[in-house]
Amino acid sequence: MNQAQSRRLRTNCLLLLPLLVVGTPLLSVAATILPATATTHFALEGLSTGAPVPAGVALRVTVKAMTVSGTVDPEYAGTIRFSSTARRALLPADYTFNPSVDRGTKEFLVTLYSYGPCEVLVQDINTPAIKSHVPSISVEPGPPVRFNVALDSATVAGSTYTLQVLPVDEAGNRTHYTGRVHFETTVLRAALPPDTDVSFTAEQETPLEFPVAFSSAAPDPKTLTVTDVTGQKLSGSASTVVSAGPFSHVKLSTTAPDPAPTCSETTLVLEAVDAWDNPVTEVPTTPVTLCAASGSSAAFVKSTLERSAYSPPCVTGILAGTAQVVWKDTKQEDVEFTVSGLATKAPLTLHFKAGIPSAETSSFSFSESTLEPAPLLIRSGQLTAQLTLRDQCGDPVTLPADKRLSFAAHPPLAVTSPVEDAPGKWKTSVSLPECPTSPSEILAVWPLINDEVLKSSGKQVKRYVLPQCSTVAKLSVLTSADSLVAEPGEVVEFEVQVSTEGEVTVTGGVLMLESQGMTVMGVSTSGQALPVKGKGFELPELSKDSPLTVKVTAQTTTQLDQTVSTKVWVVGPEGTLLTQKELVDFEQKDLGVDVGCGCQTGGLPGQLVTWLALLGVASRPRGGLRRLRRSERIDP
Repeated sequence: MNQAQSRRLRTNCLLLLPLLVVGTPLLSVAATILPATATTHFALEGLSTGAPVPAGVALRVTVKAMTVSGTVDPEYAGTIRFSSTARRALLPADYTFNPSVDRGTKEFLVTLYSYGPCEVLVQDINTPAIKSHVPSISVEPGPPVRFNVALDSATVAGSTYTLQVLPVDEAGNRTHYTGRVHFETTVLRAALPPDTDVSFTAEQETPLEFPVAFSSAAPDPKTLTVTDVTGQKLSGSASTVVSAGPFSHVKLSTTAPDPAPTCSETTLVLEAVDAWDNPVTEVPTTPVTLCAASGSSAAFVKSTLERSAYSPPCVTGILAGTAQVVWKDTKQEDVEFTVSGLATKAPLTLHFKAGIPSAETSSFSFSESTLEPAPLLIRSGQLTAQLTLRDQCGDPVTLPADKRLSFAAHPPLAVTSPVEDAPGKWKTSVSLPECPTSPSEILAVWPLINDEVLKSSGKQVKRYVLPQCSTVAKLSVLTSADSLVAEPGEVVEFEVQVSTEGEVTVTGGVLMLESQGMTVMGVSTSGQALPVKGKGFELPELSKDSPLTVKVTAQTTTQLDQTVSTKVWVVGPEGTLLTQKELVDFEQKDLGVDVGCGCQTGGLPGQLVTWLALLGVASRPRGGLRRLRRSERIDP
């Protein structure tokens, strides 16, 4: 008994007390009177007998604690429990009413998932007589959202199976569907139904059924997918593993190209397969015999047939699934191979052809170097790449008219068009116009036939080059450092020497100057002015043991305390650096003036110094330049 019932009982007892004093015969009459405000049953709103409800939709259900007089009992404080005969339903947890909050009324969410009729019961767990029962609720399926697809998880190639398709709603109930279905699978070869118009109702006992058959076996699961093509966006799939069928015949094939080069080893593959060419492992133990056509020059090399025996021109053994038999032929001819002892589809003919280039027997090298990688000097160096083509038999190969040979190289390596100076013997010149981005990077040259690379044992045929990118010329400053002193605005000279290193001859070199605080007026060698080229001055040809002495004439700035220097270097005609950069740095003289009588020398104002310097320059005879080498005289 809960607290509210206890309070009502005490109140009723006090009301009956006067009657007990009058006489006991009234006791039996009073005991049959029930309190008018007590909860006797529940009323449910949102669920009613016969009213259909959608499956999977949350329904708002209101529970009211009702008295015998049909009013809500605001003092009800019992605990209720929901139950249903539906196979799948989402019902509220047990709930205890709070009189001060609920006042006898509470809303709950009820979701019924199972299609068909069901019942719902709400009951006080302590007083079972207080309840409400909805005996017949009709749950209807929702709209279709997907297909449930069923297929045997393991199938055999060539056998026909039944595919079941069931349209279902969000709650998983079978539901109404009208549309067109499409079938596709990841099985390589399969017989699937065409696109089919179907109609299905929720009352149907069995799903939609379709025949399917697979021809390609695979060890991993494959998928079959069913899709609606009428815009309803339904789909579903099932997986199966397709195994091979029983042994049917021996499949004879080859890994050799067509045509096969003469003198090369040619592999023939014997494989036990089912009727759909799927490999099988259960093979009859009957010996199988592979023979080359009588009179051919095809010769047996080796075999993986179990306990194989060779009797020219045949090899015999037990086939355990797959076997490889290797043959070769030294003549250009067509050879037919046949299988006996076990069923086979048809003979196999190989076309052996001479004159097919073989990277294994051909040679590719640099004629000037046996080193790998071969050193190549930048700009002046050159290598001759030589390719001698031979077929598998070692005979020289002359390319037919439809074949084109070329050479390619990693940049900045450059190759010329190939020249065939003898049958099957090709040459190309390899040069290095400039250094690669990474000077230590190893470069490569390789031949191609019809733009396809040659491969030997699966690796591309190529030769490697090591760039020699050290400077090919040398530049040094001849003017001594203690002579590099200049007054502001003074015209000065300095000399540099340019020479080659090793046997290299440099033509088209350019002397570059980058000055700060001075203006270059001219550059000469042996009294001859050098012509301007771009941002520098063009040098005569540089050769071994013939260094050039170059004189640079410039005028320094008229401003004090400014750095006076120039960077000097030599580049090639393409702008490639040929020498290191050298810095010619001048020190400015400390100018001062005697202010008289033993007074200390004071600095002249900057503008006065500038004007005096310009005046001194202007007063000199034309052509009289101050030379900065100690041993030289000053021209009068």
